[in-house]
Amino acid sequence: MPNFSSFNPNPDNLRTLIFGQDQTQTARAVATDTEGRILNIIMDGTITSISGVTISGGTVSVGTISNLLNGTITSVMGATITAGTLTNLLNGTITSVMGATITAGTLSNLLDGTITNVMGATITAGTLTNLLNGTLTNLLNGTITSVMGATITAGTLTNLLNGTITSVMGATITAGTLTNLLNGTITSVMGATITAGTLTNLLNGTITSVMGATITAGTLSSVTSISQKSFVEQSNSSLPTADAYTALNAVTTSVLGTYSFFVYNRGPGTNKADARVEISADGTNWYTDVDTSTGIAVGGVDVLVPQRFLKYTRLAYKSAAAGNATTVDVFFNGQGT
Repeated sequence: MPNFSSFNPNPDNLRTLIFGQDQTQTARAVATDTEGRILNIIMDGTITSISGVTISGGTVSVGTISNLLNGTITSVMGATITAGTLTNLLNGTITSVMGATITAGTLSNLLDGTITNVMGATITAGTLTNLLNGTLTNLLNGTITSVMGATITAGTLTNLLNGTITSVMGATITAGTLTNLLNGTITSVMGATITAGTLTNLLNGTITSVMGATITAGTLSSVTSISQKSFVEQSNSSLPTADAYTALNAVTTSVLGTYSFFVYNRGPGTNKADARVEISADGTNWYTDVDTSTGIAVGGVDVLVPQRFLKYTRLAYKSAAAGNATTVDVFFNGQGT
């Protein structure tokens, strides 16, 4: 056609706009910034599924990744993983974990939070602040500084430096010092020394040595040996003699191993005195065991030791000659077994 070009010599006049439709089917032009970058593509929203896509650079600042099938997240800032499996965390900090299971790897540092269940894990360093519920199967080597409200059901507690064990069930303490047992039962003690405190109830066992202890109640079934023997003493002074024997009150000698009567003739004058030991099983009928043979002179002493054993023992005394009275002192000394 005359005066018309077949081709447009200015390329700018060939430009066109790209439109899309919104949710109301209204046409909307696609906007760009001053550099020509498209502005309104996934600035805010959710990517439900990405299949076969590789993001080689850039930053995902907001949004939710529902399912990451395979790949590596180099850096995560302020993200929340609500489900799925975090296979390998090479370096970083997990602030909060809700309902997750860590099946392998190393949890380097848990700053704050709760581990509900740990299976086959090893804690090599740090502080286990609070174990609410669970089992510590094996503590290979280390020190538990403080345990509050925990129950150890099995294994060996090698060294308890400081603390209180409220209740121990079926445990064996092989060495060390149990400083204070507030309440509980020790079933068996082997080669231990209790230096202070109160042993409330010993159900079964042997106490080899007791130093400065007081047993306030209960039954002591069997005593092999008591280090300090008991001592019994009775005295009667200035007893006047008569022509017939006068007996003193009986002494129960069933619990004594050794006992004797000491008789002293204090006078005045020169009259002698006789004495004898009488024994009885019922306290009514008496048998003469030993007696003086020549009489005890004034100022003289005789010691009468029973030769036979019965439950009751007493001493009887009289004037050696009828009508010749004197006065005597009688002492009884006995020692328990």
